[in-house]
Amino acid sequence: MTEIRLKWEPENKTPLQKIEEQFTKYIAGKKNDILLLCNGTLIFIDKSMDNEFFAKKIMSDAKFLIDFKVNLLREGGFLVAFHDAIAVFVGDEEFESQKQIIQQRSQDLVFPEENFFGGNNKNRERDLLVGLYARGKLNYDIHNFCFYKRLES
Repeated sequence: MTEIRLKWEPENKTPLQKIEEQFTKYIAGKKNDILLLCNGTLIFIDKSMDNEFFAKKIMSDAKFLIDFKVNLLREGGFLVAFHDAIAVFVGDEEFESQKQIIQQRSQDLVFPEENFFGGNNKNRERDLLVGLYARGKLNYDIHNFCFYKRLES
């Protein structure tokens, strides 16, 4: 069976250290840790789970995730949730620097015969572009697995 892939799987433009700093603050005092992959994917896990083994397993399942929800973070950037355990960070500067390219290549971030539903809020177009871009980043991490660091609460 042929695997369906996006035509464009963009590489992360936000420094991993910046993502690490921001999300280390978020999880302080929480019961879960976060695994950070090299392309900005965040995997929320229990403290007892093995880093790389769990990350590889969940990423093999992630290729079937297509829906997303874009969350604007008050400290900056977007957290695009694909599942309770999987999200991708897109920085403000990253999005702004890539926005025109994302608009031009948006069809390369869509699966065949895919349709979009969603609210009618004023940020719908922005959220769609951020979400598609994040999904491309997620797919890059799926196909080019690279574990960066475990962020401990």
